[in-house]
Amino acid sequence: MEKKNHEQQQLEDKLTIACEFIERRLTVIWSAIDAVDTKINIALGFASTILVLLAGFYSLGPSAWPLLSLILFGLALVAYIVIAILSVLAYMVRAWSYRPDPSTLVQHCKDKGYCVADIKQWAADECKSSCYDNLEKLNKKATLTNWVLGILALQTILIVFGLAYAIFTD
Repeated sequence: MEKKNHEQQQLEDKLTIACEFIERRLTVIWSAIDAVDTKINIALGFASTILVLLAGFYSLGPSAWPLLSLILFGLALVAYIVIAILSVLAYMVRAWSYRPDPSTLVQHCKDKGYCVADIKQWAADECKSSCYDNLEKLNKKATLTNWVLGILALQTILIVFGLAYAIFTD
């Protein structure tokens, strides 16, 4: 009898450790989701700002801009459109998994057929599934965000070169 209680206690201790680690992993995933969303917000804001600044420079600049500068500015505008589209696609990565479901957890806790170890095992399995589901979506969102950041760099370079060409070729 004592051996059975000892084995049950060891199982519960192991399950507690598993639940704690999985919970920490979910916390890291939620933080990463917030960080990726913040990067997208900043990148889109920056891309919009430099495009507005370009419009200001364009209106204050020479009456006849060099053709190469205009081409570079046009490419920068195309880059901005791509940034906006990719940002929207990244924002659309949603429907995050929030498991275990609280109402189901409460039902399991009230059910006398489930012992503490069963509930811990079920909760750990649900959290693990949630981690995997969210990680897949997070990777997609992060990939889109990396594309946004790369194209933002390209947009900035196009604008800088377009302005530099206009300034230094006079």
